[in-house]
Amino acid sequence: MRILVADDNALVRGALRQVLELEGQGKWEIMEAANGLDAVLWARQQKPDLIILDLAMPLLDGFRVAREVGKALPAVPILMHTLYWSPRVVVEAMKVGVRKTIPKSDSVSLITAVRELIADLESAAEKQLPAQTPNPVPQIEAAQQVEQETNGGKEKGADGKKDPGGFETLAS
Repeated sequence: MRILVADDNALVRGALRQVLELEGQGKWEIMEAANGLDAVLWARQQKPDLIILDLAMPLLDGFRVAREVGKALPAVPILMHTLYWSPRVVVEAMKVGVRKTIPKSDSVSLITAVRELIADLESAAEKQLPAQTPNPVPQIEAAQQVEQETNGGKEKGADGKKDPGGFETLAS
């Protein structure tokens, strides 16, 4: 099982590598990318089984990386692990193919999500079937409902162009 970790913070990448290597008990190969462009290039060349993306990265942000990787490798699940978690980010991430968005403050949930996705991938491989892609519509609708409840349904930030996290709405 090959996992690509893309984060511009070397400490975060190193910590995730350690945790994933322990969790995988030597069965998981961990690759690292320090920016969004490298993440896309690594994904296309190395064809990982799973990708963990940061949102805020140099050269290409996590939304753009997910979109590009999704075009080239649509069956590869993508998790977003971000400091900028919000219901709006969850919705935008799902629009570009991210399976789950997890705040960096909740790394335990990241490991749980990795375990679940890898179990699904391994089960599908044993059956020689494509991995099940969950229907994102209920999750998107739930995230949109939370977004409306938490920020009054405002689609854009104060500048009318960006969401409250400061990221352009790329998935629209």
